[in-house]
Amino acid sequence: MIAFAQIQLGCGETAVCMRCHPERAVSMFPAEQVVAAVGRAAAEWGAGPGPNVSFVGAEPFAHPALVRLVNAAVQAGCERIRLRTDGGALFVGGNAAGVVQAGVRHVELVLLAGDSVTHDGLADRPGLFEAAISGAGAFTEAARVVGEHVSVTGLVRVCRHNAPHLSSAVLALAKAGAVSVLVERAEGFMLPSATLAEALRVATVAGVALHGDGVSPFSAEPWTVREVAV
Repeated sequence: MIAFAQIQLGCGETAVCMRCHPERAVSMFPAEQVVAAVGRAAAEWGAGPGPNVSFVGAEPFAHPALVRLVNAAVQAGCERIRLRTDGGALFVGGNAAGVVQAGVRHVELVLLAGDSVTHDGLADRPGLFEAAISGAGAFTEAARVVGEHVSVTGLVRVCRHNAPHLSSAVLALAKAGAVSVLVERAEGFMLPSATLAEALRVATVAGVALHGDGVSPFSAEPWTVREVAV
């Protein structure tokens, strides 16, 4: 099992249901604070492969110092660097190639549904779904060009507004190259058993590992994470 030190880039989360969070506020932490957190995570790393860091929280491509932060992780000796992203900027310009060249080897793509109308509507971001799918492809292609091995995984945040679209989101992530999908339930929300069963069936047929802490019958998250204060 791969362990990650989970480092927040800022307040807020990327690709959330705007019906649940209409007043969502996003702000970025200063680069110096994030760099210091990366340094502490690497210095305090215990046994096992690593150190590894996962940049989470606010959208990484919205942070003005993203390349500097990734470089800091490389300089600190981090073996694996992961970005959790809505994918909206991954397909823009040379962003995919840029993060691969900087040292990112793992992208966790966040989807709310498996089609553009539903996903873009819930995220309140027209064009986001297509950009995310294209971005995942650009990331893997950029890695192929330079001979690097990378991974794409998925995260589906499930609430009462998108529960019927869980299976389609899993399938879309599988088609985008994800090898595993983490299901994260909104606080207090229980997924209908039929929805769980269908999502598991779709994942099995697509050859994708499905996970979700406390989401029966899924196993826990495949990555061991620990929060590092920024």
